[in-house]
Amino acid sequence: MSAPQADVPGAAPRTTATGGAVTAPKQVNTAFWLYIASAALSLVLLIIALASVGTVTAQVQQSTGGKISGAAVGASITVSVIFGILYIAAYVLFAVFMRRGANWARIVLLVVTILSLVGIVSGYGIGAVRVVLGVIATVLIFIKPASEYFRSGRAARP
Repeated sequence: MSAPQADVPGAAPRTTATGGAVTAPKQVNTAFWLYIASAALSLVLLIIALASVGTVTAQVQQSTGGKISGAAVGASITVSVIFGILYIAAYVLFAVFMRRGANWARIVLLVVTILSLVGIVSGYGIGAVRVVLGVIATVLIFIKPASEYFRSGRAARP
């Protein structure tokens, strides 16, 4: 077991069933920051999408011959922004729980990363960078010593 990492924010040590302290290995902390960077890029994509609302509204109205009102397009954009913000918040929350050793959060991040491969070509190149960061982070949390860290988390639970 290693000593607690006091200089790493959020890396509070857990205790195992035997009372020993377990801290996140460096690669788990690296993966955490990669997930945070990926979430930040998602926020940038959301801002870019908001900046192009007028253009999108005009294109939708033109392509439908005016059958869809600007209000309907605006409502759908509002719903998309709300879901985007919720996605980013959940992604960061899962990363925090993953860093604390929650294996379920590691699995959720794996699933989200696999699903995000669909969006690799979107987002003006930023989407690809976001997905690549998520893939690298996901690989890091499934190889040693991270896998041992998550196993020790299961052993620490009563």
